[in-house]
Amino acid sequence: MTDAAVVIGVGTRFRHDDGIGPIALDRLADLGLGADLVELDGEPSRVIDAWDGRALAVVIDAVTTGAAPGTIHRFGPAALAGVLSGTTSSHAAGPGDAIALATALDRMPLHLVVIGVEGADFSQGEGLSPDVAASLDEVVAAVRAELGP
Repeated sequence: MTDAAVVIGVGTRFRHDDGIGPIALDRLADLGLGADLVELDGEPSRVIDAWDGRALAVVIDAVTTGAAPGTIHRFGPAALAGVLSGTTSSHAAGPGDAIALATALDRMPLHLVVIGVEGADFSQGEGLSPDVAASLDEVVAAVRAELGP
């Protein structure tokens, strides 16, 4: 187990709001937080490899729960463990799938938090929708709060 935290930005920059994870990582990179920053497409085995052996993993991902676009959610493993593929994540496989697989393989981080940002536009193209773009500062603050002083 390593004390170094990891922040995983899940998504693709070429599907509008799906890019919230990678775009938030860009903002976090300039802050010198002492955490490893990893950009991934959400494939569960790659997510597990990124958090394996970590004391803390924070995942940033676009979600669709029916809340207003730009709404920020904080999920722990228990809240996502029973979630079916694609019901909250904007990907075919979401954090719930990675948690289920990691639990079965005994490869969960000691602490895991998912910061989900309610998306509005997942069509092809670059740039976040206005409501999601407006949430970026709050997403960065939420990650910083999870990482601690």
